Amino acid sequence: MLPTNRENFLKDRFKLVFFELPPALKSPNLSCFVIGESLSFFGSWMTQIALVWLVYQLTNSAILVGIAGFTNQAMGLIITPIVGVLLDRWNIRYVLLTTQLVSILLSSALTYLTLSGNITVTLIIIIGILQGIVKAFDLPARQVIIPRLVEKKSDTYSAIASHSFLINTAKFVSPMIGGLLIARSGTASCFLVDSVSYIPFISSILTIQVKPVINNSLASKTQIWQNLKEGFIFAYKFIPIKYVLMLQILICFMAMTHVNLIPIFAKEVLHGNAETMGFLMTASALGSIVSGIYLVSRKQVIGLEKVMARSAAILGLSLIIFSRTNKIEICLLFMFLIGMNNTLTLASINNFMQSILLDENKRGRVTSIFMTGFLGILPFGNLFFGGLADQIGVTNALLFGGASCVIGAYIFNRQLPTLRKILSPIYAELGLSSQSN
Repeated sequence: MLPTNRENFLKDRFKLVFFELPPALKSPNLSCFVIGESLSFFGSWMTQIALVWLVYQLTNSAILVGIAGFTNQAMGLIITPIVGVLLDRWNIRYVLLTTQLVSILLSSALTYLTLSGNITVTLIIIIGILQGIVKAFDLPARQVIIPRLVEKKSDTYSAIASHSFLINTAKFVSPMIGGLLIARSGTASCFLVDSVSYIPFISSILTIQVKPVINNSLASKTQIWQNLKEGFIFAYKFIPIKYVLMLQILICFMAMTHVNLIPIFAKEVLHGNAETMGFLMTASALGSIVSGIYLVSRKQVIGLEKVMARSAAILGLSLIIFSRTNKIEICLLFMFLIGMNNTLTLASINNFMQSILLDENKRGRVTSIFMTGFLGILPFGNLFFGGLADQIGVTNALLFGGASCVIGAYIFNRQLPTLRKILSPIYAELGLSSQSN
């Protein structure tokens, strides 16, 4: 039997998630935005799965799968940091409206080209480059706008965590449905669903009310490159953000790239098809939902640095074991653990940074540096692991990525005492309890 305090802890968590809305989601403003955004992400993830499968189906080449993944996000490394400066100057609502409209056009082009039989790897790469440019503006803008939708500063953590949870819920459904659609109707059906999924998000963007940024006019009086330099200097000198960004870069390069290797693993190791891939991705997404529930149930940001270290280590170990098995049941279990700990690590990093960042005028730049890990580092990881899988096999490539995550988690864990000393006065300024969740 569990101790009384442990029982009460579990009851409080269960009640918070299933019977009481998180504080931020009680705001119709934020709820409208994240629900519309979740629907658009549903289509985006479905397209990502379909594109990887389509490239591998057309070429049967792990290298070309890596190249396609690289081009889809490579522009992020070049322009995302500059985008952060622009987001600190521009109207975020107009940025998001523009990115959704362009995304509809690109997804519609993929649908037409695939249905007409004119799709080629070259066209996929060209469209991927354009999608990468759009993502470089779209994803940071979505993160920056969240704290500006809540009424109270103390609800920022709840807003970021709820935002991540609803997105991961969409991510849970899309791989399974995407795999079934590909198997029965082809990849064009996924592209079509993606084209339609942006419409509810456009409606929510037009509906929400966004708080203005105080004194933001000061940023426009200096040169863009000066603003960019200030953002990087701030991220480098602020030790907590510096360390978590280093962990994020490692996870994005070594672990997140496993998504591009799953179609190859499903076909070559498990001898399956698109449905097999869909089931593996669904297991991963289910793990993401579990981690989202945990993060939403937390009342504050304190203690997340410890969560990051543990989840990164478990992620690495799960990748290692996953790479060593060829039984679908065991693979599904460890894909669940991979998805759970991958999301737990990266979402914790994002929630942590957004919550401890007190200077609103630097939020766009710091967020863009964080997003560069996805849009800039991830494509190089896709390219590297595509080539590595082609040379040493997909299982050994996954093993290498997992081992690297374990080593990185150990190094990050060694920095926790330093982080706690720096964070203590920040938490006090935010009015947070000194008790860790």
